[in-house]
Amino acid sequence: MKKLLFIIIFLSFITSAHSKDNDELKLLKNPKNLSDIVSISDIGCDLCGCYMGIDPNYHLNLVGFRFHTFKFVTESHNSESLIQSDHPDHTGTQSTEYYNNLELFGRYYITPKIKVLFSIPFSRNNIDGKMLNGFGDAKLLAQYQIYNTDMNGKTKYWQRIFLGGGIKLPTGVYNKSLAYGVVEPHFQPGTGAFDFIFTGSYISKLLEYDLGWSSDVVYTINTENKNDYRFANRFNITSALFYEADAGNFAFLPHAGIYFETAKEDKYKGEIAEGSGGNVLFATGGLDIYFKEFSLDLTLQLPVSENLIGDQPENRFRIYTGLGYSF
Repeated sequence: MKKLLFIIIFLSFITSAHSKDNDELKLLKNPKNLSDIVSISDIGCDLCGCYMGIDPNYHLNLVGFRFHTFKFVTESHNSESLIQSDHPDHTGTQSTEYYNNLELFGRYYITPKIKVLFSIPFSRNNIDGKMLNGFGDAKLLAQYQIYNTDMNGKTKYWQRIFLGGGIKLPTGVYNKSLAYGVVEPHFQPGTGAFDFIFTGSYISKLLEYDLGWSSDVVYTINTENKNDYRFANRFNITSALFYEADAGNFAFLPHAGIYFETAKEDKYKGEIAEGSGGNVLFATGGLDIYFKEFSLDLTLQLPVSENLIGDQPENRFRIYTGLGYSF
């Protein structure tokens, strides 16, 4: 709780220290040219994946709630696999696993080119009816715009590039037990370790046809927790095409693309933790709806191919929903 309080105090300090910059941001509500536009990228990462959304309210601060659920299924049955052993893993269990996460997230512009993003998640995970609840690890990120297309009378195609990074704080539960023993690390809401996150975003739009393309990459460097367990470093990339359709006060953004993630094996006491690591490719699709300052995001990810190391639950689907308010 002290760490969560620190994050809240830190964000409050930023708000008061840079109130003058907000006056500049207000001028961007009706940008006169393309170079006034700041960003339409939003980021939300978690242990098992990463989702990047497109936000027409690029020039505004944002706060909201996001929910996601991941489903995994295994082939054989062994209830003992949930109990932590010398090498914790997913090996040898027939089960249906749901990883559910509700998070408070937000975006704040320090300057028109620098934005800070945060998320505070709460997890409610389920394996064959066995529940484990608790707060997850909070994240604090920042991105800086390094390039934007110059605006002129002939400009029909604009581009933006962002680079940034941040940290994941060990605020979540990572040693929670059930009646039959200690739950293996991947089922815990938190990891118990500080992690370092590096991000990059590319956004472009063909103005004449309201068509766009966004690509986002995330690389996470994980550290070892007090249980001598270290999740492997993880690389994610998302690439999607979108179309913007306006209807009065509403804006509709259907989008479709791919999402890929890869990681090597985890380590436990310096040795490889069996049944961890691999890569998976998803097809993604969804619809974002905007009404004035409000936004509703819906995204579905379905696995196209996966190459997992050892015996691990197989991906079935990932669903993301979010409700935001821009100000």
